Amino acid sequence: MRDLKDLINFLNTHIGGEVNVGTLKNLSIPELRSWLTSRYARGVNARSNARALSVIRNFFKYIKNNHNIDNEAVFSLSRPIQRRTLPKALSISNIKTLLKEMKLSDLGEPWVVKREIAIIVLLYGAGLRISEALNLGVSDINNESLIVTGKGDKQRQVFILPVVKKCIQEYVKACPYLGINDEAQYLFLGVRGKKLGRTYVANRLQKIRRMLNLPEILSPHAFRHSFATHLLQEDIDIRSIQQLLGHSSLETTQVYTHLNYQDVFNMYKNFQQGLEKKLKPL
Repeated sequence: MRDLKDLINFLNTHIGGEVNVGTLKNLSIPELRSWLTSRYARGVNARSNARALSVIRNFFKYIKNNHNIDNEAVFSLSRPIQRRTLPKALSISNIKTLLKEMKLSDLGEPWVVKREIAIIVLLYGAGLRISEALNLGVSDINNESLIVTGKGDKQRQVFILPVVKKCIQEYVKACPYLGINDEAQYLFLGVRGKKLGRTYVANRLQKIRRMLNLPEILSPHAFRHSFATHLLQEDIDIRSIQQLLGHSSLETTQVYTHLNYQDVFNMYKNFQQGLEKKLKPL
């Protein structure tokens, strides 16, 4: 609805009058391009513009099928080119600072802070998606590994490091809603005892990030990116990382190799600049 209103408002200004059936029938490719150009000028990115164009196409399919209003120009316009963005990873020092400062800061009741720490350590230490972490049950953490259900209901085995298990157990012990006989209960609960939602965790992390003055890239998914990137930097082979992340295609995992190459390039660039300074007096 927002994208459709955006087009209507643009056309109102563009034609200097009210948009009607005739306007929709006669809408041209140049006018549609002008609309997309105006969106770019407002700072709307290619991904959002691609979505908006898809919305408009669906709208015109609807009015063609239900009201006999036909316009092929909408379907002839090329989709905006979307550049593939590389995932952003946190540094190990960022993660250490986050966990250390969280223990010292006033971020709520002690058990809530333990919960946040357990989630972060799990996401980073096991490379889980936030949805996978929030779907875990209390009984899932009793072993040294988890069977995680990822996208497309595909299951994979995820190993749990001792430090991860320790943080989770400390949270479970402190949580007022979890007891010994709550094996069927969700692991991560909110202050009212209900299952945590993805949006809540994302918003909570943003609040923590601002309070502790941490990088803007900090998000639930950034920990998963960091998990993969740091493993690659330690020379873990790409296929092993693919299995740990639960990617069905190796191509999805290979995006992290670009991050590693960028690290190498930056190290070489810094070395070159330092060498030039040393050789300059000669």
